Amino acid sequence: MLGTGTPGPDPDRSGPATAVVVNGMAYLVDVGAGVVRRAKAAALDKGIRALEPISLRVVFVTHLHSDHTVGYPDLILTPWVIGRKIPLEVHGPKGIKAMTEHILLAYGEDIRTRTNPHGNQREFPQGAWVNAHEVTAGVVYKDANVTVTAFTTRHAMESYGYRFDTSDRSVVITGDTAPTQATIDACNGCDVLIHEVNTLSALAARPAMFQAFAGMYHTSTAQLAELAAQAKPKLLVLYHASISLRPRVDANFQGGAANSSPEELLAEVQSRYGGRVVVARDLDVY
Repeated sequence: MLGTGTPGPDPDRSGPATAVVVNGMAYLVDVGAGVVRRAKAAALDKGIRALEPISLRVVFVTHLHSDHTVGYPDLILTPWVIGRKIPLEVHGPKGIKAMTEHILLAYGEDIRTRTNPHGNQREFPQGAWVNAHEVTAGVVYKDANVTVTAFTTRHAMESYGYRFDTSDRSVVITGDTAPTQATIDACNGCDVLIHEVNTLSALAARPAMFQAFAGMYHTSTAQLAELAAQAKPKLLVLYHASISLRPRVDANFQGGAANSSPEELLAEVQSRYGGRVVVARDLDVY
């Protein structure tokens, strides 16, 4: 778990980003704020060498909201600056190609100066290249390690979750979504289901406009408990929730006083769901 936070600038939780690591190869899902530094921390502190930033090359984006993509320029440029010599392969919903083109255009002067006759990246300009692929539901990627299947989710824009099938495990990551039958079908007894969630207590304290939005496009603990009972994951991982790891309340966090504790989040789910469930924190490994 490279980032488990929300749009709020929580110093303890980076923006949404998850890595599935198979046979020394990392596959990223979403690129929230801090993704490159969290990847380096995982390489150093957890010994996961596949998450050395220079090795990151395959990415899946659930949707184009800023909190899930604001780390994208960092992922394109920083590993290249330190030596990545191959293009990124990025898969996402309609609009990912335009986003990619505009990021590269915005950093055009940077790229030109690093690849001019005096630039120290001039011998491997392809390290800043990106092959962006716009996906639809179905198998979107396959190699010797993994088969990745996209399924439609329900959010405020075109959005997808992704199922990863390897030789020994299946992992489903939803991104932002209301509960859907597609998620239940994608999991169907999967080893790990990583799902967004909001506590009922936090939602009740939020403005009416957000409550209406969340009712259409997010998942509450009660809804997730019902979904998980049908999807039957061996492990349910809660992330992207309005929680705070600190006892104080910071009114500048998204939700401010509406943030719950991890213990409150876990209790709300466990009171309704009997399966194995954990609250994810940045750099947790499952």
